Amino acid sequence: MRLYLDRLNEWAGDEPESHLVTPSEAELPVFTFTYRGQFGENTISGFTYGLSLVRHPDWRLGSPELFISMDSENLNWTLAAGYVATAWRGQKRYSAGDAFDLGDPISPNESEMSVLLLFLATDLDPEFTRIELPDRVINIVQLYPMYESEMPLLEEKGPAEFLSTEDVDFHDPRRRPLSH
Repeated sequence: MRLYLDRLNEWAGDEPESHLVTPSEAELPVFTFTYRGQFGENTISGFTYGLSLVRHPDWRLGSPELFISMDSENLNWTLAAGYVATAWRGQKRYSAGDAFDLGDPISPNESEMSVLLLFLATDLDPEFTRIELPDRVINIVQLYPMYESEMPLLEEKGPAEFLSTEDVDFHDPRRRPLSH
């Protein structure tokens, strides 16, 4: 974990807030590392660590870890990424286009968004999204919060076109829901 965290700190130029997401006795723990202000004042960015510790038959070119960035100071956004990394690991592929419905708003005081869409990391330098460790390769993928009401639109358009919707800031927790 130290080499991974060193790489994140090099990117951020700072030490993160660390949070253990799994119970302390978990054999394979999941952590979130939260950085503030990397994308401007009052922004939050977070990375998971622990998803890549499990195996999945579809992970041939590396194992995923999750990244999220929001125009918010609310820690719930990065903790939600940790929850996603924990809740379905060993079961889901965590592939581009996967949507994770958390069932409740992620940050209820800011937004009703309750779904996290996994896709390619657009906020990070592509070279940074592949981290080679002695025992494995980690591929960082990004989570994009969305409203549950947007699921039919996501299914209709596909994730690339959905995330390319003009004049929509997917970092804004207060953005309006998209509709057909």
